Formats: sequence, C-alpha cells, structure tokens
Amino acid sequence: MRTDAIGGTAVLAALALVAPSPAPAGAEPTTQAGGGAAYEAGAAKNGGAAYGSNVPVPAKRPVASKLTVSPKALVAGDVLPRLRFRVRQRGVERVRARIVVVRLPHNALVARISLGWVKTGERVTARWPAGVALRAGRYVVRLHAQDSRGRTLKRDAGRPGRAKILVHGVKAPPAPPAIGLPPAVSPGGPGVFPVAGAFNLGGTGSRFGSGRTGHIHQGHDIAAAAGTPVVAPYGGTVSSTSYQAGGAGEYVVLDGADGRDYFFAHCIRGSTAVAERVVVAAGAQLCRVGATGTASGPHLHFEIWNVGWRIAGGYPIDPLPELRAWAPR
Repeated sequence: MRTDAIGGTAVLAALALVAPSPAPAGAEPTTQAGGGAAYEAGAAKNGGAAYGSNVPVPAKRPVASKLTVSPKALVAGDVLPRLRFRVRQRGVERVRARIVVVRLPHNALVARISLGWVKTGERVTARWPAGVALRAGRYVVRLHAQDSRGRTLKRDAGRPGRAKILVHGVKAPPAPPAIGLPPAVSPGGPGVFPVAGAFNLGGTGSRFGSGRTGHIHQGHDIAAAAGTPVVAPYGGTVSSTSYQAGGAGEYVVLDGADGRDYFFAHCIRGSTAVAERVVVAAGAQLCRVGATGTASGPHLHFEIWNVGWRIAGGYPIDPLPELRAWAPR
C-alpha cells in the first residue's frame, strides 16, 4: 500500500473534520438534505414526512384541554345541558372522539355520543341523542379520544376529561304520612319523620359520631317496635335496595328531591316495599323496622348524605337536628 504525501494519520484527521459528530444520548434524529440514515430515522418518527422537512414529533397521548357542561345543575325536564370539549395532541391533526354519560352511584349508561374524527385544538359541541332525558340524580360525563395509532386520552388531575351534572327532582308537595304524622320544618325544608309510629331517639350511643368497632357511627339509631313502617322524609327516587348480612341488613337508599341521599338500614327481611328507580312521595312506606344484619334489637339506622351516598365527594351529616324538627309534637 502507498502512503500519500500528507501521511495516513493526517488523512484520518482530515476526514474527522468533515464527518458529522455523534448525536448526544437521547436526542431525536433530525432530517437533513443528503442525510441518508438520519433522514430515514427522522421521517419514520414524523410519520413519513417529506425529505428535508421539520415536522413536530407527535405527543405520546391526546389530552382533554377543555370539557365543559353548561349548566352543571338543572331540574328534571329542563333542556339538556350543552356539552363542549377540546382535545390537544402535538403533531396530530385529528382524533376519534366520543362522550359517555353515566348515572351514579351504579354507573348506569345514559348516553353514548359518537363524534367520529374531530380536529385537535378546536372547540367541539356535542349533540345529545334523541330521546335522552335526565331524571333526578347525579351524572358523570366522560370524554374518550383515540388517535390513529390507538393512543387513548391521557387523564390527570388537571385534565381529567370528566365533568359532573346534578339534576334536581321536581319538588312535589308534601304528602301526608301513613298514620297522619304532620310534616315539620327542618334545615332541609318540610319533612316527614322516617318512623311512622312510636319511637325513641336513644342516648349518646345512638348518635352520629359515636364509637363503633373499627369505625365511627355515620347515622342515628331510632328505636322502634319491629314492623313499624319506615317512610320517606322527602319525595325522591329509590336508588338502591339490597341486603348486607354482616352490616346494614336489609336497606333502602333514597335520592331525595332536596338534593341529598337518605339511607335506611336493618329493615325486616323481605319488608322492602319499593324497587330501584321508583319515584316516591314524602311519607311513602319504604320498608319496616327490623334487626337484620348487625343489630342488637329492632331499630332504624338512619343516615343523611350530602352530594351522594358513598360516592366520590359524598359525606354523611348528623341527622339529629332534622329528626328533632320532624318529630311529631
């Protein structure tokens, strides 16, 4: 082999001056005119971009930059609220979107609104399907989106892609209780005492917040004879009827027309007189006082929940002020 005038070492040094320096670790490949492999790698990441262009690399997942419900609170029978949203995803022009509306606490499907491909970055208004009606209760609106590569909507605390709707029932005039107990004035408005017969509010151990094994009492225990009718303090919709052998026994949950939930426990087995989704008036019989579940004797365990019974954001309050106001004189 012949060595030219400037020597092998000098040739290698000269070549190093014109060779591209290696990209730092983790850097994205770039497209360059005549860049060969660099072009191919960059074009592949950019979804087949034109030679020599600089197209932004798509974000890993789309996000809901906006999801609004207006109004968030309404009365059953009103015009349905307007649903608007905006999806963003860097480097992606369109995503496939849909909206799902469910009713709490059981996530019962109310509406599924398929919107097809929508432009990212633009505000979109969704139309409710024909025939949808929202009865009294709480609802969650969920936005779903997916790009052409199957990447789904990213949810975080700042952009959850969810919104809530509260629907109040039409407030019916108070109905007379089964045995003629008159409605009383309470902080929540006119109401009916939940036990339609002789009762005893008990001592400190019966009250809200008293100690229990492993938990704190979340309601008030009203002692009454077994079989005494348990009635609705307000009109509303029955949201749940069930049986819990190791706790509440036979119970009923009522979504009250006043916007709160009511829980009635330890009813006689098989005495529940209503079914889920049935609308009842104030004073309507729900079940009968018993001692099912974990109970030492016949009584009604009665709870009042703001927001909703055992759902996110719901919490129990002390029923005693209400019970004293509702009690027959």
